[in-house]
Amino acid sequence: MALHRWSGSAVREILRNPKYTGYQVWNRRATTKGGCYNDPKDWVWSPHPTHEPLVSKELFDVASTVARKRQGSRTTSGRNSHPATRRSYVLRSYVVCEICDRRMFGKNRHRISYYACQVDPNEHRDKSWFGGHPKSLWVREEVLIASVSRFFATRVFGPDRRTHLGAALEAARLADGPGDRTAKERTALEQAIKAIGERQARLIRTLADGFGDDERASGADPEQEKEFRDAIRREHATLGTRRTTLAEQLARLEAPKPEVRSVDSAALLDALPRLDIDLALVPEELQRRLYDAFGLEVRYSRPREEVTLRVTVSGHLLDGLVAITRELDPWNKKSGARTEVLAPDHDTRDRQTRHNRRVHSHPLGAPGRIRTCAHGSGGRCSIP
Repeated sequence: MALHRWSGSAVREILRNPKYTGYQVWNRRATTKGGCYNDPKDWVWSPHPTHEPLVSKELFDVASTVARKRQGSRTTSGRNSHPATRRSYVLRSYVVCEICDRRMFGKNRHRISYYACQVDPNEHRDKSWFGGHPKSLWVREEVLIASVSRFFATRVFGPDRRTHLGAALEAARLADGPGDRTAKERTALEQAIKAIGERQARLIRTLADGFGDDERASGADPEQEKEFRDAIRREHATLGTRRTTLAEQLARLEAPKPEVRSVDSAALLDALPRLDIDLALVPEELQRRLYDAFGLEVRYSRPREEVTLRVTVSGHLLDGLVAITRELDPWNKKSGARTEVLAPDHDTRDRQTRHNRRVHSHPLGAPGRIRTCAHGSGGRCSIP
């Protein structure tokens, strides 16, 4: 903290460190592989707070999710500071490839903007998704922007948003209810614990066999045999620690859950103003602040030629959502205000011109072909 104010780096460090939530957290870093950070799902949290918190657990979860999604991407709008940069991409950092779950990046060809995902055999050959991923796949930016604009106009700001939300929540409940997710997690943990037990049993058999008669007959070095046995013991101990961690996770999963008061998801949507707006005409800087506030996620599936959009409306962030939404009033057609951006820059003018063209039905490059799906869209609401 400098000049009696919090610096951005200090706030970022507080939001990324789970101990500032008041809980004690173990197993954050591996004891091998140079102390690399473990996946957050492998962390072990104390059952109760152990010290005074600086941030709430809910805020930490939200900040961690945003940080992982935005890692390596700028938070500001506009062009990159690199001198060779010619344009910016409105949906930068929001678009994810459904096949590999990696963030897609912007590319420009013949003054048409795309979002692309490319694989590198040297780096991705061992990934489970590599065989089903094209060498490169592209989707036009205007297709995604039109889908995002239509999504917000109907499901977030539209008059029928309650109906859309109810249908999405019901579909999500029927497809994969909480009981199903718990059962899947339990099965995965039980299988992992069983696999570790089998590995430990094999190590014990190997340790019991030792070097064997052939090695001893050939005059094997006793020091090498000792190192061999010590290595097996260390591996067995590491597996034991991992097995204990998984057993604790399984115990927490099976423990009785406290009753959580229900939240009226539709009421959260009702707190937002109704707008008749085309986001493609809104300045990029305001668009990105809106998308950040709603936690927009755009997932593109090339095999299904489908776009899935998700936003989050949470009670403790509702005031901020309402505030950023009010800034869209100048582009609200219902208010009779202007619907075009005055003196748009070159990139925005190109996007507006392409957006107003007649919609074609090209399978990979037109808004009329891409379906805007919303599996649970707008329904992931947290307790206010």
